[in-house]
Amino acid sequence: MTNPWLTLKEFSPTEVGGMTLEQCQTSWLTACLKHNRDSLFGRRHAFGGIHSIPDYRNQVPIAGYEAFRPYIERIAQGEVDILFQGKPVVFEQTGGSSGGSKLIPYSTASLADFSRAILPWLGSLVVSHGIASGTAYLALSPATRQPQLTAGGIPIGLPDGAYLGPIAGRALMELSAVPAWVGEIPEVEQWRLASLYWLVRRRELVLISVWSPSFFLQLLRGLTERQAELRELLSNGGQIAGRQLPTDRPALARLSRYLSKQDSRSLWPDLKVVSCWMDGSSRPLAEALQQQLPQAHFQAKGLLATEGVTTVPNRQGQSVLAVDSGFYEFLRDDGEIRCAWELESNQDYELVLTSAGGLYRYRTGDLVRYTGLAEDLPVLHFIGRSDLSSDLVGEKLTEAFVAQCLEGISGFCMLAPVAAPLPHYTVITDNVNANQVASRIPALEDRLMANPQYAYARKLGQLAPLTTAPHPDPLQVYTTQAALQQRLGDVKVPALLPPTMKIELFMENSS
Repeated sequence: MTNPWLTLKEFSPTEVGGMTLEQCQTSWLTACLKHNRDSLFGRRHAFGGIHSIPDYRNQVPIAGYEAFRPYIERIAQGEVDILFQGKPVVFEQTGGSSGGSKLIPYSTASLADFSRAILPWLGSLVVSHGIASGTAYLALSPATRQPQLTAGGIPIGLPDGAYLGPIAGRALMELSAVPAWVGEIPEVEQWRLASLYWLVRRRELVLISVWSPSFFLQLLRGLTERQAELRELLSNGGQIAGRQLPTDRPALARLSRYLSKQDSRSLWPDLKVVSCWMDGSSRPLAEALQQQLPQAHFQAKGLLATEGVTTVPNRQGQSVLAVDSGFYEFLRDDGEIRCAWELESNQDYELVLTSAGGLYRYRTGDLVRYTGLAEDLPVLHFIGRSDLSSDLVGEKLTEAFVAQCLEGISGFCMLAPVAAPLPHYTVITDNVNANQVASRIPALEDRLMANPQYAYARKLGQLAPLTTAPHPDPLQVYTTQAALQQRLGDVKVPALLPPTMKIELFMENSS
C-alpha cells in the first residue's frame, strides 16, 4: 500500500518558468469568460465581445452578493447555464458579517481552482517539514445541519476535504486522526467528546490543519472539562453515536500526564505543524494556541473563503496570491481599481474577486494589505472586513481599525457597541484575561482616539468611556451563535461584534 504522505508529497510544486503575473491572470480570465460566454450572465454582459481587462471592466460592474442573488435563486431552482455553463456540483452556505446566510454555487471548474491552489501548498508542507509518517487532524466540523437539497435538487454543503479532489481526499482520510463518521455527528457535545477521544489516542499526530484557531482552542479546553467522560471511555470503552469505542490504557496515561502538567507534549510529542488563520482578528487566538502547542511550527493559513481562494502559503510561509485560481482586482479607498501587478507596497485594498463559480467582479468585503513580492507573486495579509463597522453616534469604527487597536491583547477580545443607557463601547473578554484587558483600557482608549470621530464623540460626552465585559466563556457563546449560519470549523471571530449578534448574549452571565 502506498504511503499516503508520499501521495501528498507528489503535489508539491515544481519550478516552472513561463508567464508573468499579468499574463497568468489575463489567461485565467480569458479562459473563464470564454467558457461561460453562453450562460445567461455571459450573454447579458456580452462576454463574447470582451478581449481585454478594460473591456471586462466596461461590461461588468463591481457588485455585491445581492446583485447575484436572483441568478443564484434560479440556479437553486434547477435552471442551468445561468451564471456559468452547466449546473453546479453543490452549494455551500456561508454567513455574512452584517447579514444573513448566503448560498454560493460551486461548478466543476471552481472546485478545480480550489484544488489547484490548495494541493501544492499541502505537498510543500509535507516536503518542507519532512513528514513521512503519523496522522493528521483536519477540522471535522459537526454535521449541525441535516443534509439539505435546494428546490432544484442540488445538495447544500461540502464535506470536509471536498476541496482537495479524490486522490488527495482519499490520502487524507487514510491519515485522519479522527474517523470520518465523527463529522457526521449532529449533536455538538457528542461530536466534541468523540473528537477528543480519538485525538487523545493519536500519540503520532504530526499535523493539525484548521481554519480558525478558536476551533482547536475549544477542543483543548474540552480535555479538562470532559476529563471524567474521557477517562471512562479510555478505561472501560463505551458508545458514542451508536459506535463502540475500545479501551486504551496508554492513552489514558497520556491524558493523565497532560491534565497534571497542562503540557500538550504529553499527548502529541511529534506534532510538527499547525496551520490556521493568524492574520487580523485571529492573531490573539492563534498566539493563545501557540502557547498551548509549543512543540509545533505555526503556519498562517491563506485567505480562503467560501466564495473563492485568494492566497495560499508559499514555501516560506508567506501568503501569496493564488494566481491561477481566480481573477483578482483591488479596490482603493478612493474608488480606483488595481490589478495584482499594479499594487503599491504597504497599501490596503478591498478584494474584488472573479471566480469560476459565477461571481464576477464580486466585492468580497475582505480588506488586504499588500507588502511586496515573493518569487514574483504578491504577498497579501488579511486585515479585516470592510462591511463590518459600528456607528453609534457618528464615530464609524471599522473592523480593520479595531483589530489594529486590539493588537497585543491575548485571548478572546472583541469590541462591542452598547447603545443604552449611554452609548459606549465595551471589550468582551474571558475571565482569564480580564485583569490584563482592564489594565490596558487607557491605552486602548488612546488607540481608538486615533479615529477623529471617536475622539470628538468622547470629548463631547456623546460616547461614555470604554468598559470591559468579562464572561466565563465568550468564545463558546460566539461560535455557538455563528455556527447557526455556517460550519463550526469555518467560524472566524472578528475584532468587532457583528450587528447580527446581540451584546446581551455576553452580558447575561458576565462577571
